[in-house]
Amino acid sequence: FINFAGLPRAASRVGGLGLPLMTLPTIIIATRAALKAVPPSIRAAALGLGASKMQTVFHHVLPLAMPGVLTGTIIGLAHALGETAPLLLIGMVAFVADYPGTPLDPSTALPVQIYMWANEAERAFVERTSGAIIILLIFLLIMNVGAILLRRRFERRW
Repeated sequence: FINFAGLPRAASRVGGLGLPLMTLPTIIIATRAALKAVPPSIRAAALGLGASKMQTVFHHVLPLAMPGVLTGTIIGLAHALGETAPLLLIGMVAFVADYPGTPLDPSTALPVQIYMWANEAERAFVERTSGAIIILLIFLLIMNVGAILLRRRFERRW
């Protein structure tokens, strides 16, 4: 994205384009496994009752596979939350004195900011580092609880 699209280094748009490409394989593998977990008898029964292949997929297979798809998506998002290595490679280690105004302004990722604050000798950075770690952990906990609740809500027994 930096070389071909001409986007500036340390821009949040570059990180926003790079991280989904890294989480996409996780989501695809989870979706594929969830779709394969639906018993073939469900498909055969829907087709036997006269449903078209499209109706079979959208009315029977996808609703039964939805818990696995949602869980894989949320796990992929949680994985992207802690990813720092690709953001370091695109240069998102800029010192940010103020909030970025546009998606092309220099920015940094929260794990990188925590690492930078942890290396500071001043006493004020201890509280900032602790607060940022707590925010990261709370967000990760909310995503995992959300995955559990969505899975229970959409789970069906066959």
